Amino acid sequence: MQRGADKAYEVLRQRLVGGHYKPGTQLKEEPLAREFGISRTPVRSALKRLVDDGLATADAGQGIHVAQWSEWDIEETFQLRMLLEPYAASLAAVRGGDEMLVKLKASNEQMAQAIREGGESAIAHIQDANRTFHRTLLDASGSPRLRSMLETMIDMPIIVRSFYLYSAAELEQSLHHHQDLTLAAEARDGELARQVMQLHLRMSYHRFMRHRSEYRRNA
Repeated sequence: MQRGADKAYEVLRQRLVGGHYKPGTQLKEEPLAREFGISRTPVRSALKRLVDDGLATADAGQGIHVAQWSEWDIEETFQLRMLLEPYAASLAAVRGGDEMLVKLKASNEQMAQAIREGGESAIAHIQDANRTFHRTLLDASGSPRLRSMLETMIDMPIIVRSFYLYSAAELEQSLHHHQDLTLAAEARDGELARQVMQLHLRMSYHRFMRHRSEYRRNA
């Protein structure tokens, strides 16, 4: 039963991140169980995990629905990050010290190792390393105001889970950006850190939107 739940969860998660379902679509246990050739119990378990991930919502008496992440929500989140996070990176490069650099390098190594090893758990480790990297820079910026504005955007579920759509080469490209940002921070070059973060986020945005459109077209 657990294998069936895991399979349903993996497929549904990729569908939700890839925009296969419109926001607000109800995810019904019975049709999904028929589609996957399993009972309703593992489907129910998979849907609960999607709710825990923030990709679906559960309302009493209303069932499970796809979370309301519209194209505009995603566009706005990336645009705001592209405005604010490069500034946070520039501050961190100047203000952050050795402790920040140790954390950045450790997260880069975690991400590199996960990419090398691959396997079912790789993406979860990559997500964790990515979150640690961005949060470390944000914390090192020394700006509580920036932190309060950016931390929820960094953790936006549909973007966090987008790593499941990417190829190994694209994950490597993201890692290279992190390594370049670390070098900029090591050199205490705020302007370089700002430019690299802006490039990193802009490419992440175009990559994400391209994969969503390709996924919907091929679904």
